[in-house]
Amino acid sequence: MFWSRQFVSDDMRQWILECFDWFDEKFEPPSGPIVPTKAYFTASAGTDNDTARQVLADIKRHMNFDHPVELEPLDVLPAEYRHEYQSLTSVAGTYEKIGNSSVIRYDPEQMNKPIQFINLMAHELMHARLDDVVAEVPGGEEAHELATDLGCIIAGFGVFQLQAADDAGWFGYMTQQSRAFALAVFLHRRGLELDTVSPFLSPRCKRLVSKAMKAL
Repeated sequence: MFWSRQFVSDDMRQWILECFDWFDEKFEPPSGPIVPTKAYFTASAGTDNDTARQVLADIKRHMNFDHPVELEPLDVLPAEYRHEYQSLTSVAGTYEKIGNSSVIRYDPEQMNKPIQFINLMAHELMHARLDDVVAEVPGGEEAHELATDLGCIIAGFGVFQLQAADDAGWFGYMTQQSRAFALAVFLHRRGLELDTVSPFLSPRCKRLVSKAMKAL
């Protein structure tokens, strides 16, 4: 109908496409998406820091990022006590550059939600990847958090970006429509179809990506 809304705004569409051009020129683009299978993630089952380091190592390998990164759990209350102390909105993870070292800290509770944990690690590692070029990314420093989320999708982690937000019930820096459109662009540029990622997405996320592919 004539009052139907655009899937994403013209400005968002243009920015996403510009970022794809920039990232693909700056970094080696992946040939396909990273998905939650043993073919991509080698960490054994567990919720300790050694397991977290294994997950981070896999993400670094997929991003071709070889700089040292320290990984530490945040000093937070155990999950069962947080509602009582009104701590449900605690920070899931942080990134900090200390001298020449990159330090990622994470809420250990996130490890009970593998999709969300991998997405968190990818987001924080993308901060490290972009640390020295923040101003160069389309949109500059003002768009840094948006560009960090989008950078994860361009690096192949679109399934995690989209599904983690859907599972958590919140959108974060990008809207779900913007994430779905970016994942559709990723698939289109790599000559891939929706069925490449659909087995790893909820019905709601699949519908969004399908609509986004039509909007292309």
